[in-house]
Amino acid sequence: MAKVAGELEHACFLNDLPEELPAGCSRLYYGAEFCFWRLPSSEKILAAREWTRHAGWSFTLATPVLGEDEYRRLDVILKKVLPGLDTGDEVLISDWGTLELVRALRDDLTVILGRTLSGQKRGPRILDMALTREQTEYFQRGSWHNRDAVELLAEQGIKRIEQDNLLQGLAPLSAGLKSSLHLPYAMVTSSRNCPFRPDDESGPCPVYCGEAFTLRSSETRTQLYQDGNAQFLYNECLSDNLFELGIDRVVTHPRMG
Repeated sequence: MAKVAGELEHACFLNDLPEELPAGCSRLYYGAEFCFWRLPSSEKILAAREWTRHAGWSFTLATPVLGEDEYRRLDVILKKVLPGLDTGDEVLISDWGTLELVRALRDDLTVILGRTLSGQKRGPRILDMALTREQTEYFQRGSWHNRDAVELLAEQGIKRIEQDNLLQGLAPLSAGLKSSLHLPYAMVTSSRNCPFRPDDESGPCPVYCGEAFTLRSSETRTQLYQDGNAQFLYNECLSDNLFELGIDRVVTHPRMG
């Protein structure tokens, strides 16, 4: 389904495909951003792509952060999946190594830059700091909030970045770059150390990583949530000037990871 110019696109990041379509959405994000072991099998990914065709939706495959072994495993998955994607589909990368894998297989697919590569300043303690206007603007910017960065991405054929809905707000993007805003769960930090994964485990996790749980700290009033190997904060408030910030897509997450 094509997006009309000047219209906000609504997407949802789903792990399980529902029988009834979520109201108002026209794009499916499917895959994993932070943990390789949460990435669905190639068969499930292709089934999700077929689901979007029947629904009349667009499709974005989300890929995770990689280690060396995971790089090789993702290569195997992409060789099975990418030939089945349409030219208008997207691949979200959370690791620069994935860009190389995608381009080697399909140079016609749209690649977008995931939240892990946004360079946003994520700590909730920023709200407790006494900041000047200039300092506040610094904490609202990420790695791609300048013209030189946009030109660097353009050289790689990347025109869209994914951003978290941070509590301190966001700075406007430079012309030529568009953004998707993820909510209500904003990633605060992610690690290769997972509280649910055995230290000596070298393959897929033996069991599902479990339910999310809350974290509290005397260092911040903001409640955090642990889900797998990543921590999140909750922020469902939307700015009323999304287009001025360069945001033309909102991605809703029914669950965090």
